[in-house]
Amino acid sequence: MKLKQLAHLTLGITLLGHTLPIAHAKTTQTPNIMIILADDLGFSDIGAYGSEIKTPNIDSLLKQGKMLFNFHASSMCSPTRAQLMTGADNHLVGLGAMYETSKRQTARVGENSPRALLKVDGYSGHLTPNAYTLAEILKHKNYYTFMVGKWHLGHAPEHNPHARGFDHSFVLLDGFDLHFKDQPKNYPRKVQYTENGQKTELPDGYFSTDYFTQKAFEYLDKNKQKKPFFAYLAYTAPHWPIQAPDAYLNLYKGKYDQGYDAIRKQRFEKQKKLGLIPVNTKLPTQQGNQALNTKSWSELSPEERKYEARKMEVYAGMITQLDDRIGDVIQYLKKHNQYENTLIIFMSDNGAEGGNHNFPMGEADNSYENIGKATSYVYMGSRWSEVSSTPFTYWKSAASEGGVRVPFIVKYPQHLSKDRGINNHFATVRDIFPTVMELANIESDHLYPASNKKIQPSGFSLIPALKSNNARIRPVNYYDFKELHGSRYAKNDEWKLVENSPSKFNSQGWELYNLKKDFNEQHNVFTQHPDIVKILNDKYLKYADENGVVDFEQYIKQ
Repeated sequence: MKLKQLAHLTLGITLLGHTLPIAHAKTTQTPNIMIILADDLGFSDIGAYGSEIKTPNIDSLLKQGKMLFNFHASSMCSPTRAQLMTGADNHLVGLGAMYETSKRQTARVGENSPRALLKVDGYSGHLTPNAYTLAEILKHKNYYTFMVGKWHLGHAPEHNPHARGFDHSFVLLDGFDLHFKDQPKNYPRKVQYTENGQKTELPDGYFSTDYFTQKAFEYLDKNKQKKPFFAYLAYTAPHWPIQAPDAYLNLYKGKYDQGYDAIRKQRFEKQKKLGLIPVNTKLPTQQGNQALNTKSWSELSPEERKYEARKMEVYAGMITQLDDRIGDVIQYLKKHNQYENTLIIFMSDNGAEGGNHNFPMGEADNSYENIGKATSYVYMGSRWSEVSSTPFTYWKSAASEGGVRVPFIVKYPQHLSKDRGINNHFATVRDIFPTVMELANIESDHLYPASNKKIQPSGFSLIPALKSNNARIRPVNYYDFKELHGSRYAKNDEWKLVENSPSKFNSQGWELYNLKKDFNEQHNVFTQHPDIVKILNDKYLKYADENGVVDFEQYIKQ
């Protein structure tokens, strides 16, 4: 939603020449800010959201914080990261499509074709210089800034985190990599890591989650002036390939032998007991897998079931290992008397990964005994992904709730709020930017020369939601829109018009859901409400025009 459309609805401040909606809350002490981003973690994959997977450290953040149960990201990784860093729609800041997708499409149609996505404004695949990043603004507010993990917002030096406001950074520039330094024989590893903008190599014994945490401690120790810090921990777990250190490979041995439906039902019932969903909610059908006609558990052979269960065992081990390292981060902050004054956001970048990609994997050993080890290269698959999406359906890259609704827990300083629990009002990743600005007390400081070329943040501060579980984040009459790779939606509090990518999910056009009666999108009422369809479709077309959204399905046609 464009900021100028909302100016009359919200209080505002002038920040770098732009109006930014905030609630004017003042804090008594400048807080540290830490954002922990998991990669492809499904909605119900942590304990607080109903999982059987043990995540006590992530869950513990709720003791001094709360859950935003209706929080949305983009349907895939780099567009979410772009919105997180800038507070603006992904099409406005260069990530109308992921770089890898635009690159493949451009190679297919020819770089001189008018249909080449990389040449389309807003589809470059790297973060535009015409938007400020969180790190840039906080650095000019005398914050010490660093990040570790996956960047995925550009490879060129001018797009590196070192050039976008981070004092220190150890990052994977690409969208994914193996989790170990060791790899399958003849694996074509072409990824790039940089530290502080300079190319670097992985050390021996490397495992992603462990090493990123180690570098985070190293950078925290370098904050000799004891400035307030902004830490961005962008872990690559549990993104495929499913891999984990030996100590975590068998933590969940036998846990998933019951199969997809049994685990999904257990999570669903736990969500009811936790008060996350209404007790009268019916277990949804696996609509995504129905559309793709994948095999159910009963249709698998005994050997196939054994293999499928093993994949989920290792995936669960990856998540518990991630939780252990987050626990180490929490203990570090407590040891150094920084925990109380640190706002910590934990979230995922999108829904669980459900694809089976045809990327070259060299001579990977994907035997049952080797799943999860350094020489394996295995995906979780769409059936387990829809389990991870409980109580929703579909998964990563879909605009349905299973693709875009993500776990979000925020722990905050006591002086900000003592309120705890769950806020169920709609929020998006774009809201983090104005929230951080408010917490840092950035109001009228002219840290940069005012420029009309800079793209304005379009989110809303989450501070009201942190102070009250009943507080709205957006005006009553808001509309929100998303599009990525042909998956799209237009919604408000009551209605959601949605289409998942026809080329990926075999969808048949727009579907309409009444979110007040059907929060997990089980009953398509498109034909019953043509008036609502027209309103939402017209608003979506206006959004697409204002934000430079192309018809992706037309662009990828041969």
